Amino acid sequence: MAHIWPTLRRIKSDLTITCRRCGNRQVWPRAQAIQVLGGETLPHQIRGKIRCDLCGARGRDGFIDTDARM
Repeated sequence: MAHIWPTLRRIKSDLTITCRRCGNRQVWPRAQAIQVLGGETLPHQIRGKIRCDLCGARGRDGFIDTDARM
């Protein structure tokens, strides 16, 4: 049986992005998240693609959390 991984194209809510270093929090509308990160992006790939606008912390270093309802 095929396993279907959720992609950004399948999210049903806005994407919440939180920096664990400085506390910066942004909410991206679904369309913006797809446009910026790509509709086929998997949840575990999101962090590697973003950086905090305020302090420069990177998601690939473990400083960014994301949340969206799939």
